This record gives sequence, C-alpha cells and structure tokens, in this order.
Amino acid sequence: MTFRYKGYDRSGKRVKGIIEAAGIEDAKEQLRHMGVLAESVKARQNLFKSELPPSLTAALGRNLSLYLKAGISLPRGLHLVAENYPARSKQHRFLEEVARLIESGGSFYDALAAQSVYRVPPFFLQTVKVAQKSGNLEMVLLELSDYVQEQERIKRDVVKAFIYPTFILLIAVAMINFMLTTIIPKIVDMFEATKSELPTSTKVTLALSHFFQAYSWAMLIAAAVIAALLALLWKKSERFGYIMDKTLLKIPLFGSMITAMELGRFGRVMALLLQSGVPFAQALNYAVQTVGNRYLRKLFGKIATQIVEGKSFTQAVRENVKKGEIPNDFINAVALGEKSSHLAFSLKSLSELYAEQNRDRIEVMLALLEPVLMLVIGGIIGFLVISMLLPIFSISLGG
Repeated sequence: MTFRYKGYDRSGKRVKGIIEAAGIEDAKEQLRHMGVLAESVKARQNLFKSELPPSLTAALGRNLSLYLKAGISLPRGLHLVAENYPARSKQHRFLEEVARLIESGGSFYDALAAQSVYRVPPFFLQTVKVAQKSGNLEMVLLELSDYVQEQERIKRDVVKAFIYPTFILLIAVAMINFMLTTIIPKIVDMFEATKSELPTSTKVTLALSHFFQAYSWAMLIAAAVIAALLALLWKKSERFGYIMDKTLLKIPLFGSMITAMELGRFGRVMALLLQSGVPFAQALNYAVQTVGNRYLRKLFGKIATQIVEGKSFTQAVRENVKKGEIPNDFINAVALGEKSSHLAFSLKSLSELYAEQNRDRIEVMLALLEPVLMLVIGGIIGFLVISMLLPIFSISLGG
C-alpha cells in the first residue's frame, strides 16, 4: 500500500512525501526509522490499482509452495506461475514484475509492496514478511491459499443460496406489475358501465392500478437512483457506513450470520499471523483491517489499542463489547487460548466452527424464506384476483 505522510525530520524541518508499506502501523514504523516525526499518515487512493484477486492469491500461494518444496527458486517459481496466464494480462504483469524486483535484490515482501499492478492485502504482506524471516514461507503460503479459497467458497455459497429467492421475487414483482398495468385496466370499463357500488377491495385494487399505470417507470427509476445513492454513501461515507453496518448486526438471524462471518475471518487471519511468528499486537492490528463490518472493525480497533497499552485480549474484549454483540464462546475460547498459550489454535478452531454454523444458518434461512415468499406473493396475487371477481359475481347475480 502507498501512504502520504506529513511531519518533521531530525532538524525540525517540515517534510512530506509518500511511502510504501503493508499498513499504516508499518508506515509509521518506517518513518520512525527514517527519523521522521509523523504528523499525519493517510492511505493514498489509486483508482487504477485494484485489489489482488482472491483467485490469483490462492493460485500464487498454492503453486509457489509446491515449487519451493521442490527446490525451485522464488523468482523461477513466479515465472512458472505467470505462464498460466495470458502474456498481456494483469496477472502475468503482476507476477513478472514481482519476480523482476526479487531478481534485482529485493525480498518477496519488498517486491509485493513495491509492484504497481495490484494492491496487496496488508495481512498477506505482513505474513509473507515474517514467514521469510522465520524460514517457513512454504507452509505459510499454503495456509494463505487455503484461507483465501475458504473465503471464496463461503461467498459462492451465499450467492448461490440467494439466487433462487431473488429470481422468484423478481418474477413476482413483474407479474403483479403486469396485472396492475395491463389486465386490470381492461376490466375497469365494465365496472364503470354498470355504475354500481364496488367493494372496498376492488376500489383499493383500482387505485393501485391507476397509480402503477401513471408512476411505474418513475418508481423504477427512483428505486434505482436511491439504491445507487445508498450504495455510494455506504461505500464512501464512513459515518453512514458505520450506522448501516451497526444496524445490520441487529437484524435477527442475518445479524448473527454477519457477526459469525466477520469473527471467523478475524480468527483465521489472526491465527495465521500468530503461527507465522508475527507479534501479538501487530497481528491484531493487521487482522482488524480484514474485518469488513465497520462497527466491528472500530470495536476491535479499540481492543487493539488497549492491548498495546498493556491489557490482555480477554480483558479488553470484556470492557469494550456489550452483552450479545460477540458470542460468549468466542470470548471464552480466547481467554482459554491466552492462558494455555494456544491462542492461534483456539482462533483457527473458532473460525472453522463459525463457518459451519453459517452454512447451517443459510440452510435454515432458505428453508423459511421460500415458503414465506410463496405465501406473500400468493396472497397479493390472490387479493388482486378476488377483488376483480367480486364485482363480476355481483353483476352476474344482480342481472
């Protein structure tokens, strides 16, 4: 990652510039070694530099681990991985540039941080940095590959789980709109010709029909604009995103799924960093950056700050976390892991447990969602049909 900094050098002169680092803490540490008293350090946004794709991360870790075990040098291994991609692709350019930087005398960590093709996740960079120093790069790369593949599999499962309900909902909306704007208006003339008193349900349906005929396109455009604005605010506004992320955690079932997913990711990354030899406080800072929910990220950020100040992880969690926000089994497992010096094992086991729990929750949610959708959609369509049939029956009986 690239950071902009402002501060003062050893002579007291004001300086500013940019620096490559794995994360903001790493950037501040580099500035201290350079003799710069940092006043501000901010991530530099690069619109043309996308995140390292998970598929490439998994392939890179898995293949490089195999090549290193076979005695192939790191640059040669990168060249071999690059051969799996088209010569002009970004993946090929990324791998070749990293190999070239290593051949020029840099370490794997330095090459990943300095290359200009992709933004590499901070936890990946830091893990590689420590793994190289400890001499267990082969094992760590394989662990990183397994972790990324597991995360991608969870995402695919969630997407696949929601495809069918979303399809049913879209078809239902289209059918209801078609009935209100096309079928029902053709029956209206018959009602108006009789000049008879219409049932309340029929009046409601006719009012909805007139409304949809007049404003259906405007409603569609307005919904698309509002959705786009909300998505933009969610992404760009830290305060709005924080409020929305906090609200999501309070939704029954869905909130517990998000919490389990975030804790699982946090636990797996934390375990991976600790197993690689990263100091606890530093590992915690990098694991916090992988938490997607901004409310939980801020919560764990506070915990990380208190740990640096000298408190234990368990104590910091208990002081900052409200009842019900984080499962007790997470807090208890961390407490047990700290006392037994097996925190990495405890966190990894928890991440696997949460992944399994989320799979069960998705199955339960789908089992409930499909009949509920059918019931609601059937009820709406049934109401529209009955409200049109009632006056027809009245006219027939009256005739």
